[in-house]
Amino acid sequence: MVHDHVTRAAQTVMPPTYIKVVVGLASVIPLIAGVRNIVAPGTPLSFIPEDDVFQAHLHGSPKDPRMAYVFQLFGCCLLYAVAAKLLLAFGHSEGTYLRRQIMVAYGFLDFLFAYLAYDYWPQAQKSVVAGFALMHCVEGSVFLGDALLRPRPVKIGKGRNFGKAA
Repeated sequence: MVHDHVTRAAQTVMPPTYIKVVVGLASVIPLIAGVRNIVAPGTPLSFIPEDDVFQAHLHGSPKDPRMAYVFQLFGCCLLYAVAAKLLLAFGHSEGTYLRRQIMVAYGFLDFLFAYLAYDYWPQAQKSVVAGFALMHCVEGSVFLGDALLRPRPVKIGKGRNFGKAA
C-alpha cells in the first residue's frame, strides 16, 4: 500500500503543464542567445527585434576581444540558467519543497532581471528590451504563483515518514 501512495504522491508533485509551457517558451531565446554569445559574440540575430541595436550598443565593435570574452562568459551564465529552469520544469517528481524554493528564487530573479534590463535603456529605446523584460515578468509570475499558491502534498518515502500513511 505504501508503494501505491508514493506513486500517487510522486505523480502530483510534477509542475503543471502551464509551467512547462511558459518555461519552455521563455527558454528558447536565452538558449539561442547563450549559444550565440559563446560561438559568435556580438553577432545580431535577425529574428530578435532590434538585436542589432542591442549588440552594437554593448559591443561597439564585435572585434573587441575583451567584450567578446565577457559575452562568452555571459553566454555560459545564460546556459546555466536555462538548463536549471528546464530541469526544474521537466525533471522528475522528487524535491517538491526544494522545487518550490527554487521557483521563489527564480521568480524574484526574473523580476529583477526584467527591471534591470528595461530600466537601463532611455525611454525612446525601451522597445529594444521590452519583449525580453515582459518574457521574464511572465515567467517570474508563473514561478511565484505556483510556488505560493499550489498545494504540495507531503510525500511518503525515505526519512521519518517512511512506511507511515499520510
